[in-house]
Amino acid sequence: MAEWETSLSAFINYIEHAEGLAENTVVAYRSDCSSFIDFIREKHQKAYESATISVNDGRLFLISLKKKGLKQVSMGRKLDSLKRFGDYLVEIGKWNNNPFRELPYPRKEHYRAEYLSVEEAFGMLSLRFPEGYIGVRDRTMLELFYGCGLRLSELVGINIKDIKFKERIISIFGKGKKYRIVPLGPNAERIIKEYLAIREEKILSEDLEKAGQALFLNKRGSRITPRSVGRIVKSYLLQSSQKQRLSTHSLRHSFATHLLEAGANLRAVQQMLGHSSLKTTQTYAHTTTGRLISVYRRAHPRSEGKYDDQR
Repeated sequence: MAEWETSLSAFINYIEHAEGLAENTVVAYRSDCSSFIDFIREKHQKAYESATISVNDGRLFLISLKKKGLKQVSMGRKLDSLKRFGDYLVEIGKWNNNPFRELPYPRKEHYRAEYLSVEEAFGMLSLRFPEGYIGVRDRTMLELFYGCGLRLSELVGINIKDIKFKERIISIFGKGKKYRIVPLGPNAERIIKEYLAIREEKILSEDLEKAGQALFLNKRGSRITPRSVGRIVKSYLLQSSQKQRLSTHSLRHSFATHLLEAGANLRAVQQMLGHSSLKTTQTYAHTTTGRLISVYRRAHPRSEGKYDDQR
């Protein structure tokens, strides 16, 4: 195995076991770093054979990504991975310095994920779902995505013991290995209880030994995967809206947007979403022109001829 591949394997093993990063994060690191190694193997054989690079090698890699049409945010993520990989190589003494650290991040594009209107969200939850276990499970996942603002990995990771019906809360293991509490609304509570009953029936009737504590199961009784959930949710979103760029994140986006548009406190929404920075939460506050005018007319003393000068 070439030295680059050996170093990458050691790095992946380190972030997976020593740092305990989530499986999806580890997969992303491996993919990002592998794409760079493939690039220098094909284009810069000298750097590949010597297992050392210059700032220019990294710059040429980013240029190649841009030519392939990769979005700025994806390029930035790859650069993040390479900077962390380089830091690791410095830590273990393979490099004296990390040339990736000298590369600036690509300028971020102004991107705002698609989200559902309130009518579209209610329409999605009113769709005709399949009969039996699958239909109740899918409806429950959609209810939790929209009703609790969960990330995909968070929903997949929920265990039955995380749901506290008496307190009407769910304990969520979120980004950065942090726990947070999210409220459980009455609709979500009702559909979860219905789902748990049919889940138990499925386990008993099919003698499923792998179920364990995982809340959401696939047809075989194992914890459902993020990829499967993404595909399932996408199919329902396409039935609910004509927007094409919808995903599980769109439901989290809808959750935050609808709360903020209804007047929810920004700090409270930040806490429910599990954001470490208020600035991140503010990206969901797309106040429409119509709503701005409505608020102005209701609140400002000089709107609609209030308190006109008497002349």
